[in-house]
Amino acid sequence: MNRRTFLTLAALSGTTATAGLAAGCGSDAEPHPAPPPLDLSTPLRIPPLLNPATEPDGLRRFELITFAGQSELLPGKPTTTWGFNGAYLGPTLRAGRGDRIAMTVRNTLPEATTVHWHGMRLPAAMDGGPHQLIAAGGHWSPSWTVDQPAATTWYHPHPHGTTSRHVYRGLAGLFLIDDDQDTRLPTAYGTDDIPLILQDKKLTERGGLDGDPMSGPFGILGDRILVNGTYNPRFTVTTARVRLRLLNASNARMYHLAFADRRTFHQVATDGGLLPAPVAATTLDLTPGERAEILVGFAPGDNVVLRTLDNGLDIAKGDLDLIRFVAAERLSPAPELPAALPAPEPIVPPAGAKVRHFTLSGRDSINGRPMDMQRIDEVVPAGAVEI
Repeated sequence: MNRRTFLTLAALSGTTATAGLAAGCGSDAEPHPAPPPLDLSTPLRIPPLLNPATEPDGLRRFELITFAGQSELLPGKPTTTWGFNGAYLGPTLRAGRGDRIAMTVRNTLPEATTVHWHGMRLPAAMDGGPHQLIAAGGHWSPSWTVDQPAATTWYHPHPHGTTSRHVYRGLAGLFLIDDDQDTRLPTAYGTDDIPLILQDKKLTERGGLDGDPMSGPFGILGDRILVNGTYNPRFTVTTARVRLRLLNASNARMYHLAFADRRTFHQVATDGGLLPAPVAATTLDLTPGERAEILVGFAPGDNVVLRTLDNGLDIAKGDLDLIRFVAAERLSPAPELPAALPAPEPIVPPAGAKVRHFTLSGRDSINGRPMDMQRIDEVVPAGAVEI
């Protein structure tokens, strides 16, 4: 799979990094056992939060280091993985609108990679696309000012031709953007503001990643689900309402999310940020790379499973349980559900707006022309509103 045919993440581990990673993500010769029934009893891992203070020069400094390490995707079965600041996945970064970001990315991997800020509005020279390779042993220091409304974005490698492989091995993390407006939404990270990075995997009997995400037209469709790198996960709820920040970090799977008891939740954000008002729903579709934020209410003693449903519309077949939520007997109160949210103003195309047509075909073709990093086919003026 190449950079246009999206992505799979691997999971989070607190183990220390070690050297070396084999060229493949697993061996097809290794046994691939059917997963056992789940009891969803393993405590959910929450990625560590990086939220540095503003320094005297007005900058907020972040450092990400790519590692090759060892993780246990299945309990007691270590396997080789990649991660930021650890063996698998990366920390959650958090910054506010108007913050001046100074980022340092150090690459200790045995090959070049990039880091792309997916969903972040920033200058192209800082975006970490395939032109901006960080050599093995090298570093990159982009800087920018956060200039967009509150949103859930994420970061991952974007090297041309190997994006899916790098992300599948574990290089990814969330980047949360806050603003100064009071939305009355939960913001206590890890308590009532919970990241849920959804990934499906094929794992060998020895616990290793099976197959190559760059093989086949659509990538890997796994039969085991990881949430924040946790297999068979459970989260203990301690507040009456929880904000779930959902990221579909799978290679090919669409998620059709619903709670087992079909309880109603409220969607408050999409990829672009907050909605004008909460939207009540009982199901939510999430395609690879897509994000959504939902508010879910709980009563004391609740025990409910979030799952993905088989709706018969895509290549993913069969209902799969994702994570169990178990509410404590006493819950801290939560603010009332807001009637409105500080969403961005809608974009209205002006009269006579330019219309561009794009046809995607094959593995790497747009309007009948193959990908070529040395060629520019379209130029859009900064600030233009087009269709």
